[in-house]
Amino acid sequence: MDRATTINDGSLVVRGRDPFEMGASAVRASGPRATLAIKALARWGRAHPRDLERLGAVGPAGRRTLARMGSSGRAELEGASRAICLDAGDLFAARTLMGSIAQPACTNFGAVGPATEDGGTMLSWNFDVTPLFKPLFGSFPLFVRELEGSIPYVAFGMPALFGIGIMNAEGLSSVVNAVGIVDDGEGLSPFELNNIAMESCSTVAGAAKVFADGPRRATKAMTVGLLMNWNTIWGDRDGNLSLFEYSHNHFNKHDVGEPGWVASANHHQFLDRSLTGSFDPESQELIAGSYSRLGRMQSLLGEHQGRIGPEVVKSIISDHIPDYSILKDFGIKREWWEQKVDDSTICAHAWNVREKLGKGQFGDAFMELGFSTTLFSMQIQPQKMTCWFTKGHPCSNETTPTYWGRLLGSSAERWPGAVEPRDLFKEKRQTTRRSIFHRDAPPLESALGSVWMWGVRTVEKPNFK
Repeated sequence: MDRATTINDGSLVVRGRDPFEMGASAVRASGPRATLAIKALARWGRAHPRDLERLGAVGPAGRRTLARMGSSGRAELEGASRAICLDAGDLFAARTLMGSIAQPACTNFGAVGPATEDGGTMLSWNFDVTPLFKPLFGSFPLFVRELEGSIPYVAFGMPALFGIGIMNAEGLSSVVNAVGIVDDGEGLSPFELNNIAMESCSTVAGAAKVFADGPRRATKAMTVGLLMNWNTIWGDRDGNLSLFEYSHNHFNKHDVGEPGWVASANHHQFLDRSLTGSFDPESQELIAGSYSRLGRMQSLLGEHQGRIGPEVVKSIISDHIPDYSILKDFGIKREWWEQKVDDSTICAHAWNVREKLGKGQFGDAFMELGFSTTLFSMQIQPQKMTCWFTKGHPCSNETTPTYWGRLLGSSAERWPGAVEPRDLFKEKRQTTRRSIFHRDAPPLESALGSVWMWGVRTVEKPNFK
């Protein structure tokens, strides 16, 4: 199919002939809910200039970041700011703020032959983040981004705020999760590096060069000095599969050999943590759940070696059993059937929140809720241009294969029974105008807006020893 052909899929496809038009199109596609969120974040930023300067959104650091975006990045920002009737600096600040709070605490894996049942590539992403983001993401937070002259790709997120590329028209695919680090410096954010790789690369090796060349910077949390980066798993149609772990000064590409799979959670496995500052349970109690989830994912992938496919993966991503085997190295000994460590299961639930509320530990309860909720789950098969999509916890919600080949201009064979993305897309994301961010919201919704901002600040405060 000619990619220039007009596709009547509403805001599922965000396209532009140039960066300025792309920015304007992203705002129109996002709808009023995202617009209200952007303006609320911009207002918050104007009221907290010192926070914005610390995040690198204003001042000398902000100007250097804008310069690194290049002329095309700045043109897209200008197009979006014109469409939303907001100063470009305020929009940049709002995007920086969103990047500082949209850090997923996820459990992911990638697999290729001989681990997969069909010998193809499969990547999996359980997107775990605070439920406060539900109103923003809507029912179907996937869209195609197509800038003329670059490779179109499927992105996860909100077009006007951010989009994390998960699969492009060449079959290059990626899943991400957040990791706390200490090593930082100026450069491109994980969001920008992901987008550059998706728009310009067709292989894992090409994506690795983008990340290796950088320069790389971490994303600062909005209210504390925590730096967040990404672990990223990349796969392509040729069966290449790698895990990228990095900080500002260090980068490691772990290529997958036998047995053909790799899992990732919220800490570094192959890159020396003493160099990056990635946490372990001795320095940060909350990271213990990441080690449990990683151990369980590795165990399940090994158990299903050679049989990893959509049906098997559904059971893996729905799993509720912790694995504390790795934690023994840090002096944490607990049986799988005892009270769970926070954030310790692949299908993330806030298992201990009721008990904490009963004890009056409201901050701890809100913190666990912020890290321990799976909002969406996605499994990507680039050879078939298919994304298996689940809204909500995969343990209790159905998973639907969606075929993106038509929108990406690919002739890849459709997975039998896969539906078109528009079949899952919900127009209410575009038409619902009242929300917790509305300037004239009624008292209850206004109160919810205040709770949203307070909650974001709360869940960013890690429980350091």
